[in-house]
Amino acid sequence: MKQRAGLPLLAVLLLLIAGIQYGWVALFSEEGHPAVSVGDSHGIWLELGEGFPQPGVHQFIDETTLCSVIQMTLGEEASVRCLKNASDRPLASGDFLSLQMEGGEIIEINQGWMTAKRRMVLAIPLQPQTMTPDDWLALPGIGPKLAAAIELDRQKNGGFRSLADLKRVPGIGSGRLSAWRKYFLK
Repeated sequence: MKQRAGLPLLAVLLLLIAGIQYGWVALFSEEGHPAVSVGDSHGIWLELGEGFPQPGVHQFIDETTLCSVIQMTLGEEASVRCLKNASDRPLASGDFLSLQMEGGEIIEINQGWMTAKRRMVLAIPLQPQTMTPDDWLALPGIGPKLAAAIELDRQKNGGFRSLADLKRVPGIGSGRLSAWRKYFLK
């Protein structure tokens, strides 16, 4: 029996339509904006850097601690050594972790923040008091001059406790703040 050539083509077309409808496939996306959106999900997003066997962004359950991340990624023995170097406080979405290793031993544990771009893609709220000049550039409508003005204002007048504090920076008004509000803590 001869198989019709149109049947496999129809199946592929139906899968593509279903993929677009359910958000599995993005055909068009503006440059600079994420092609995918991560909705509300349970757990936290962490970026693992140097010293971890599989660097990158990973999702963990809520209340995960540094030692439990080390245990899950490097094994039980490494987590026992971790207790000497780390607090047992839960990690937060957007944390960046890296390890300095020497001869299989953890020498140093570094903790910081993911870049603003990564936090924005993962729908992790930004915090104005932790943003770097590069982080400000990730927001729509901010170029190098405005990022420099924000940093200069922070140095002269102190940190930004809230998004509204940015109004004191020349060039930032209600319109910009309104456009950025979706990226920041409520």
